[in-house]
Formats: sequence, C-alpha cells, structure tokens
Amino acid sequence: MIDLIWKLLKADKAGLAGAFAALFAASALLTACGLILQSGLAAGVPAERYAAADVVVSGPDSVQVTIGGESETEPVTEPTTLPSALLERVAAVPGVRAAVPDRGFPVDLVIGDGSPAATGHGWSTAPLAPFALAAGHAPGPGEVVVDASAGLRPGDRVTVVAGTAPAAAYRVAGVVRGELRRPLVLFPDEEATRLYGGPRALDAIGVLARPGIDPEELAGRLKEALGDSVTIATGEARGRAEFGDVRKARSDLQELAASLIGSVVVIAGLVLTGALSLTAHRRRRQIALLRAVGASSRHVTRMIAAETAAVALLAGLSGCLPGGLLAALLLDALRLVGLAPADFEISVGPVPMVAAVAVCLLLSQAAAWAVGRRVLRPLPAQALTEVSVEPSRLPAVRLASGVLLLTTGVAGTSAPLWWSSVFAVALAASGGLIVIIGLSVLGPPIVRLGTRMLAGRLRRRYGAEGHLAVANSLAHSRRLAATVSPMVLAIGFALLQIGLPATTAAAARRDLEGGTLATHTLTGGEWGLPPGVRADAAGLPGVRTVTPIVRTRVYAVIRLLDSPEVLDYQAQAVDPAGLAGTVDLGVEAGSTAGLRPGTVAISRAAAGTLSAKVGSTLTLYLGDGTPYRPQVVAIYRRGSGFGDLTLPRSVVPASRDDAVLVRADPSADLGALVRAHPGLVVSDGAAMRAAQEEGEAAAMLGGLLPLLLVFGYLAVSVANALTLAVTERTREFALLRLAGGSRGQVMRMLRAESALTVLLAVGIGTAAPLLPLTMIAYGLTGLPLPAVQPVTYLAVVGATSALGVLSVLVPARIALRTRPVQALSGRG
Repeated sequence: MIDLIWKLLKADKAGLAGAFAALFAASALLTACGLILQSGLAAGVPAERYAAADVVVSGPDSVQVTIGGESETEPVTEPTTLPSALLERVAAVPGVRAAVPDRGFPVDLVIGDGSPAATGHGWSTAPLAPFALAAGHAPGPGEVVVDASAGLRPGDRVTVVAGTAPAAAYRVAGVVRGELRRPLVLFPDEEATRLYGGPRALDAIGVLARPGIDPEELAGRLKEALGDSVTIATGEARGRAEFGDVRKARSDLQELAASLIGSVVVIAGLVLTGALSLTAHRRRRQIALLRAVGASSRHVTRMIAAETAAVALLAGLSGCLPGGLLAALLLDALRLVGLAPADFEISVGPVPMVAAVAVCLLLSQAAAWAVGRRVLRPLPAQALTEVSVEPSRLPAVRLASGVLLLTTGVAGTSAPLWWSSVFAVALAASGGLIVIIGLSVLGPPIVRLGTRMLAGRLRRRYGAEGHLAVANSLAHSRRLAATVSPMVLAIGFALLQIGLPATTAAAARRDLEGGTLATHTLTGGEWGLPPGVRADAAGLPGVRTVTPIVRTRVYAVIRLLDSPEVLDYQAQAVDPAGLAGTVDLGVEAGSTAGLRPGTVAISRAAAGTLSAKVGSTLTLYLGDGTPYRPQVVAIYRRGSGFGDLTLPRSVVPASRDDAVLVRADPSADLGALVRAHPGLVVSDGAAMRAAQEEGEAAAMLGGLLPLLLVFGYLAVSVANALTLAVTERTREFALLRLAGGSRGQVMRMLRAESALTVLLAVGIGTAAPLLPLTMIAYGLTGLPLPAVQPVTYLAVVGATSALGVLSVLVPARIALRTRPVQALSGRG
C-alpha cells in the first residue's frame, strides 16, 4: 500500500502541490492566530514598578456570574480597587516580610508649553521596583521625586496637576534611575493618599517575601487566606496588575484571535475540501481502474487518507515558521494602529505550532473522508464511464445539504426583522457566511444556470471560441463550480467582513450628526480633562449648558437558555442636568430627566437584547467590576453614536472627565479656559464626531488587518483551484490542437471561460452578502442601508478577478508550450 501511494503521488505532482499549498497556507495562518492568542494570554509587558515584588495582590480581573449552577466570566479592562482593610490581612500571612500599599493617580507635569502624562504614587512604593535615587533625597512636604525622563533636576520647581486636585507647585527633591514606559512622580505618602481621593481604597498591594520563601508558595498562602475576590500575580503576570493599557490590549488580542481562529478553521475546511476534490477529479481514472481490478472501498479510502495525512504533516510543519513571521507582522500592524502598546511583546512557544499541525491533520482527514465518499459513490464500471462525462445531477444528499444550508442562512440573516437585539445582528452575520457555504454546495446547478444566462453574450463576443467555452462549461459544470466557489467565498467573505464595521460606523456617524447639539467640545490629554474645567466653563458668560462625559464599559448579565451570558457594552456617564441641551439621544420611551444614581438609560438595541423596558431593573457591572442594579428610565434610538447605555456621572469611578460638551452663544469666549488649564483643547461641536470617526477608523483598521491574512489565504485558494483546473486539461488542449485549433484559438477559448468564471463569481459573490448586510443595517439603524464604499468594493472584486484571470491564462500558456503528441503521451 505504501509503495502504491508513493507511486501515485509521484505521478500527480500538480495535484500534490495543490493540496500542499492549501495546507501550508492554513498552517501558517493558524500558527499566526495561535501566537497572537498566546500573546494575549501572556503578560505582554514586563513589570516595572513591581519588578522587585515577589507577589502582587490586586482587585478582581474579571466579572463572574453564576446562574443555575453554570458560570460565565468576562475580563474587565478598567482598573479595579481593593479595600484598604485588606492590607492587615495580607501582612499577617506567614512568609510576608512587608506588604506595601500602592495607590496610583493621573498626573500632568506642566513643563514649558507641554504637559506630559505621568502616574503618581507614594514614596513608600519605591522598594517594589526597586527605585534608587540618582540624585537628591526622598520627598518631604511640598516635594516630589521624578524619573529622569522628565528632564528635571533636584531643586527645580514644577507645576503638577494630580488626580482631581487643582494645579500646584512642587519642588523636585530627587531623581530616580530607570527607563519607564510612563513618566513617574513619587509624592510623600500622606500627599499621595490625599491626591488619590482618600485612604479607604488601594490599587494593589506589593508583597515582599521573607528570605527563603518561594514566591509561588507565598502566592498559594495568600490565595488561601484572601479567597477568590482578589487577583494574585507572580512572575510575568505582575505586569498585568501594573499596566491598564496592557490589560485592555490582552483582552482585545484574545477576542480577536479567538474569533479569527474560528473563521480560519471553517474557511480552511472548505478550501481544503475543494482542493482535494479537484485533486481527486484529476485522478478519477486511476481510482476507477484500481476499483475495477479489485481494490475495495476500504483500500481506496485508506489510500486517500494516508496520502492526505502525509501531505498535511509536511505542509503543517513547513507552515509553522512563516506563521511565526506572520504573527510578528500582524502584531506590528496592531501596534501601529494603536490596538496594542508599542512595547507589547509577542509570546513565542511550541503550543500554537503543534496545534496548527494537529488542526491541519484533522481537517485533511475530514476532507479526505468527504471526498472519498464522493469518489466511491458510483460503482466501478459506472465510475469508468464518468471519468469522461460528468453526471448531470447532484447527489440527493448534497442537494439536500445545500438547500438546508441556504434556507438556514436566509433564516438567520432575517433575524433583525423580528428581533431587535445584538444576537439578531450576530445571527445575520453568521447567516451570511452560511449562505455563502450553501451556494458553494449548490455550485454546479447555479453556475449551469448562470452559464445559460451569459451564453449568448459569450458567443457573440468570442465567436466559435465562445461557443466552445459555453459547451465546455455546461458539460463540466462541477469543474466550473469548483473554480468559481473559492472566488465567491473570497468576494463574499471580504464584503461581509468589511461591510459589517462600515455599516456600524455609518450608523454611528448618523447618530452623532443628528444628536450633537453642543457648539463646542472640550478635551484634554491622555488622562482626560484637567480638574475644574467643567466649573470654569459653566461660569463663562454666554455659556448655556455644560455636560461632562466619561466613556466607559458596562457588563450586562442575562439568562440565555438557562445559562448566564455576560455582554460587553460601550457606555457613557453624563451629568443629567442640562443633557438635553447638548445631546439629543432620540428618546423613544421614558425621559433622561430622571437619570440619577440607581438608574440607567439604554438604547433600543440594548433594550431588545436585555428584554428591558422603562421600569425594568437590570443586572449590570461597571467597568471596574462593581455591581450595579439600576432601573431603566429611558430608551433611546441613537445608541450607535452615543453608546448603548447612559449612566449618571456620579456612579462611575473615573477621576477625570473624558470630554465636556458646551452649548454657548457665538459671543462666548472659551479661550480663557485654555489659558487657565494647560493642555486643554477647545474644538467646535464636530470634534466629537471627528474623535468618534478617528476611533472607529482605528478599530476598523485593527479588525481588517487580520482579515487581510484570511483574504490572502482565500487568494491562495483561488489561484490553487484555478491552476489545478487548467493543468488537468492538458490532454484536452492537445486534442483541440490536433483537431486543427491553433494556440491562439485555445487561448481565446480560455479567455472566454475566464470571463465567464469572473462574471459568475462576481455576481454570486456580490449577491451572497447583500441580504445579511441589509439586515444588519436594519438591525443597527432601522434603515436597510448597508455601507460599503465603492472603492472598497472595486478593490475586492478587482483583486479577486485579476487573480482569477491570471491563474487561468498563465498556466494555460505554459501548458500550450508542450507539443500535442507529448501532452497526450504524458511526457510533456
């Protein structure tokens, strides 16, 4: 058996190359996704301020909900706190030499014309790094210690805007060594507690172990003493407690990689099945002869499975190294668009590579089984006749499967018509992919119908060669469908994945344009607005209304099929007084006038998802994991632009506002605010929309970058399928030339066929995502208006079409260099 497999593989190198290419690309893509996922699970950035701490105790890093004995966990991305009373319990654990409380708060250093963002901490936390003084001494009253990046020296005076306190002048007492991710300002402990906002809460507790105590052993003791209400970190995990931006990046990378891996596995399975089908079609004469001389179905199945496993193992291992390079490039791109910190490190390890090879092997065996069933369906004598004539009808099982997939996909895409929910939008997106798969399964009759519709134009345009191209396509509709399907998948998948965020962004723009009543937007630096801006703005002559806004995340809990589900929502926290003067949320029920602690206003889409109405009580968790059970006081329609939940500003723990919306008369002079608050930026009312669009563009670009890898994989599959289909026809080309056809006539026939292939692929690939995108737009905005830029559409269609034409004509021109007699004898 092994000798026979080896001889057959050597006899069909082109088919082997096609399967190898599909599996090689799949392995590379899966390895890249796995490494990104592993990087999201790792620390990302090494600890700095906690580098000398043996253990770090911080607040809970996730929201965990249990309903009916089942639990659901959602990671939180905003800073969490600990009660200061926990400090004594930590210090009392055996093996703890010191328990150091840490409180951090935003700091703006006013140096010259700039105000670089820094973090403030108490001087007692210096041993956790440890920080050593390069010059000067420890801070006393009215003094601070800074790191070298500030460019200050002992004795200098510096203005500091710390926490929510007004600007104050401090004397620089000392400078510490070390290169840090963010500038650092160390205050006397009493001053740090005051600027933090009080002594009742801590950000973290740094634990120093007694000599001879293993950090992991100490972490276990702390876990036993403190329970599951805190996070215990050692080693590289200490960086997670230290850096909020890293915490958010890790969550985003995990979500991105997990969703991408699912899509890649589904697409790779489809592509691989198509590639193996074409390879089996090339060897149908060999397989039919083997069965005719006595090979059993089990022998043929084992042969196909063994061949595919050998190719999968080789291709999977070969794809690991390029996959690592792809992961590094993807992470660089995500850093560039701001979805990962510039110093976020990739985590390299063998697990993603081993998993990629294993998935390739599993996919190859599943595809081999599916193709083997198709090849072995006819009897041996019937199979020998079918090697030259394709059966006119699809098998009943394939026809029923295709109809079922198509029906299921259409039903899923129509969900937003009768269900106003985020789940309906997700069903519509998933239904779109199922529709594309269903069209691929039903490919032969669909392309046969399309060929008949386009036959007249092809015959008129290409003459006799067009007649021959139409006859070939109708006689070999399965072969044509096998070449059209990868192009349909490429076009449909790309338009669906690009159209979804584009439609969401368009809905947000419409909401902001229609709902922003403010004439000016006040914004600050990285930490938000300096303290006191809101009050100063409200006191200016000509200012009518002032509304502070904080952007945050809120986690909603629902029961879904008797199991808990935690949903992540973008939210805004506002001062309800005067909200109606700066923002029109499009309230449809209730009123935002009743917005106060213990209440919430939600969007129409969120209300549909959470089964809420005015007066309902929701189970929510704030961005830091704090439980919040508010009553719904209003339902509004402009959730895409302003967030799905609107909370009172007082319930959100953020110390500074992200923005302040101002509605003022033309005579109002807001320039005085800039002079009073360094770093403040005053813009017109469109600035909020511009900031929203900038954030959407970065998020959209970050989401599309990994999809480019998937589209690249689909491009490989398109080229692979078309090249295999052309190289299989070498004998056909030779017969045409022996019958009197010239090379030019054969190439003209192939140009007609490639034109037919492109037209069918573009038509089907455009129609497939149209319904789901329309339904998604309806679910988000109430209007069936999907948003796909014409330039984007032309780029996707143009790239796929150009690749399709080149993948037909280039190998055909190479094949026609062989003399017809040599091609017929197999010696070319």
